[in-house]
Amino acid sequence: MSEEILAAVKHSFKAPSPFVKREGLRLIQGLNIITACAGSGKTALLSQLAGERKSVCISLGAEDNSTGRLAALFSQVIPQVSGSDDPYTAARKTCAYLAENSAALLVDNAGSVTETTAVRILSLIAQCSAQGGFTAVFAVREIPSYLLSFVMEGTASVAGAELLSFTLEETAELAALFGRQLSESALNEIFSFTGGWCIAVSELLKSGANDPASAAESSYLPEYVESNIACGLAPELREALLRTALLQGDDAFCREALGLTEISALKARLIHKCLARENNGILYYPPVMSRMLTMLIPREEKSRLTEQASEYYIRNKRFAEAVRLFEQSGNTRAAERILALYGERLLSNCEFELIGYCGRIIGSYEGIKEPQALGALAQYHYYSGEYDRMEQTFNLADSMFGKENYYSVLRRLYNGLLRFDKKPQLYTKNILSSLEWLRENEKPMPFLYSRELEILNSLPKNRDTDEGSRRLGINRFGGLRLFAGDEHKELQCRTRRSAELIAFMLLHKGGPVCRDELLNAFWHDDMPANAVAMLHNMIYHLRRELSAYGLENIISYKNRYYTLDTDLINEEDGGILAVCSAADSGDTQALLGHSELLESYWGSYLSGTDMPWANERREYYDRCYVTACTLLSDCSISQGRPAEAEGLLRNAYRLEPFSEQIVCGLLDCYSLLGKPDKARECYEGFCTRLDEEFGTRPTSWLRKKFFSVFSAEQDSAP
Repeated sequence: MSEEILAAVKHSFKAPSPFVKREGLRLIQGLNIITACAGSGKTALLSQLAGERKSVCISLGAEDNSTGRLAALFSQVIPQVSGSDDPYTAARKTCAYLAENSAALLVDNAGSVTETTAVRILSLIAQCSAQGGFTAVFAVREIPSYLLSFVMEGTASVAGAELLSFTLEETAELAALFGRQLSESALNEIFSFTGGWCIAVSELLKSGANDPASAAESSYLPEYVESNIACGLAPELREALLRTALLQGDDAFCREALGLTEISALKARLIHKCLARENNGILYYPPVMSRMLTMLIPREEKSRLTEQASEYYIRNKRFAEAVRLFEQSGNTRAAERILALYGERLLSNCEFELIGYCGRIIGSYEGIKEPQALGALAQYHYYSGEYDRMEQTFNLADSMFGKENYYSVLRRLYNGLLRFDKKPQLYTKNILSSLEWLRENEKPMPFLYSRELEILNSLPKNRDTDEGSRRLGINRFGGLRLFAGDEHKELQCRTRRSAELIAFMLLHKGGPVCRDELLNAFWHDDMPANAVAMLHNMIYHLRRELSAYGLENIISYKNRYYTLDTDLINEEDGGILAVCSAADSGDTQALLGHSELLESYWGSYLSGTDMPWANERREYYDRCYVTACTLLSDCSISQGRPAEAEGLLRNAYRLEPFSEQIVCGLLDCYSLLGKPDKARECYEGFCTRLDEEFGTRPTSWLRKKFFSVFSAEQDSAP
């Protein structure tokens, strides 16, 4: 048949006006499936294809859901098919016609047919195209069952929203066709808001409004989304669609906050229906679709879901997300609850923007019932330099008590520090009395800027230097631990680096350490842009944690140098340091006074810390342990105690498993103890380890030593 006759029998699709032609479309010779939700431009794409190639076009609807109707459709568009043909004959003639004329079959709304025999007819045609007989394009909202087998076998090419969604350039082209002259920022705003969803882009450009959100709400998009997307879904799927569009989150959030227990299956169905995409486990919708779907949720339901979600975030300490929800819902009580329960943590994390965010949601502080919330807000105002508001907020918190309290003391402390320059003598007394109250009541220090911290450091220190509550205990071996207080309580520092800072400065024995050296020590290969601020935060958090024990001034700062007050440090691992010093100098007598420390390995120095300075010291202390064990073992052997020497060498051997000198000492011990089997076991184990690790053997010196020891044992045997 000629192209003229073929063109005459083509059935055309209705393309939108104006129409943007897609460039670079690629179809395989065989079965192609275009799947996307309503309004994605499937029909427009088929219209373009129909204009670019010889094709037979069929648009299916609910009225075509029967074999007789399908056969009638084929007879309308295929000259070789007559109205008297049975459906299977009509399908076979259709396939032959398409193959003979190198024509493409374009089928719109291919999911409309569900009747069993009709589905078999379409499946037969799809199979012929999948085998390469001709090119077929089936456009669907959701891949129907009769096409799934081809998808799973890999004999069909599937394309979705990535093919159909407008690009930024196509959005600009459509704007020009509508006669819209848009700035680059306005164009980007429309593109971001719609995600390239064709129907939404067209409606917003058509409206002429500048604000995409308000333009979408006043258009027909809400009705379109309800009738073409949300309507007709199974109840549980509609519920999942609306709730995840309102509040997006991972699976745990969806189960606990949104009440979607079968979220994994629901997510898969929403994705298969091309209503959502997944990004890092979270369903993603174009902002315009989220907004339109959210409009379908009753106001009371929105409030309830938002409250559940905020409670979930609070329970999981995800305050930023909770506060953003409070702003949407106007939930002032929830914002106050966050400040009351977690204000101290937010302050210690320096999350002042979040605290201020909560304050703006609350609005009027007079209605606040929790003094902890007011205390956090007052410190936020100090942080912001709003000293009058700080004073007013502390007054509100103080008014809830009938006597001196934490908030009256903080107010006195802040006022003394802020006004110190005017009358130092007067305010020194107020500052010191406030500090004493905080110590006695084991309350944390508030947030202070460096200027106020320098004033504190300049004041006379009132300390008790006994071994009691005014000293900080430290143990750096077998795990870094800090202790304080009369009960020798182990501190749980907010960050490990706070404790590591103490350990690093102890290496300088209390001498001043410049800022650059500290920065290089803690961020040597990965220096962040805000390293100085991170260092100051680290010191600030440490001071807060130690303030309850009167140790907040343990680190002082002056002219870019930091100094550790070693008078306030109790090195509980001092015995280990003494052993290392004696090992360095070879002082066996000094080692004998600490022999109990060598009975077992004292543990790795700052274990878990991977910084060059810590690794270097760790190697040094391990080396000292091995040296001390070998020195004392020599002493034990000379004094006729080989069993004691063997235990020391065993400890050293665990750290230095490739040391021939240690193995030699062990062989001597086993010889003196009359244990040839142990000598053989030790030597052969060493040989195996050398072979497995390095593919080598012991030196001739050690081999001779072994054979001499072993033969001596054999000679002495009865």
